[in-house]
Amino acid sequence: MFLKRYLKDCLSLFKIILPHRKGAAILMYHSVADNDVFFTVKPKIFAQQMAYLKKRNYQALKLSELIDFLESKTRIPKKAFVLTFDDGYEDNYFNAWPIFKKYNFPATIFLAAGLAGGKINNVSNIPLKALNWQEIEEMHWSGLIDFEPHTVSHQRFERLNLNQIEQEIIISKKMIEERLNKKCHFFAYPRGWYNEKIIGILKKQGFRAARTTETGKINKGDNPFKLKRISVNSTMSFIQFRAMIQ
Repeated sequence: MFLKRYLKDCLSLFKIILPHRKGAAILMYHSVADNDVFFTVKPKIFAQQMAYLKKRNYQALKLSELIDFLESKTRIPKKAFVLTFDDGYEDNYFNAWPIFKKYNFPATIFLAAGLAGGKINNVSNIPLKALNWQEIEEMHWSGLIDFEPHTVSHQRFERLNLNQIEQEIIISKKMIEERLNKKCHFFAYPRGWYNEKIIGILKKQGFRAARTTETGKINKGDNPFKLKRISVNSTMSFIQFRAMIQ
């Protein structure tokens, strides 16, 4: 494990000295907490990452702003990034939200809407507390945080039929729109699983874009329903983070 991380760090150092790569980075987080679960980033590390982005003059965009750039003839700004969080864990409120406010960074939280106020099983099948609606509303009305659907029950699409998938999309969208008095335009595929029929459902329901779990940056000409991302998790060192955002 140590050797693998050392080799990744060496490669990352090489990437850092190269010219800045084109495209905007959609950073995908899940949980910010003091545990060693794969998809969790410790609060101290998250604060370090956000401080680096601020100090290095990276430009935080709303997801809607990035899609506006994709749909227009305007260039995507250099050093642009978008913050996204999947599932809607309560630690987003306690550990990430104060950092968003400190740096005035907008973010999108893709919410498993039917689990709000309850618990969500993480990748290790351990139940973690989900955001409740009071916390969601506070973050939403700040104007910094946009809540978008990530299904109702966080089920894997490959285990559902097309009608069940459609209901997960429609109902989660409706729940968020009615609770927050807003329109939802963006979606995150659970575990990144999608196909052209699912994209068709999203378009029919008025969505503008959807985020996958494929790795890469966003450039002009990219399909807005196949948005790539950069996953930030417990295995990523600070050197690797700098290289990925570079």
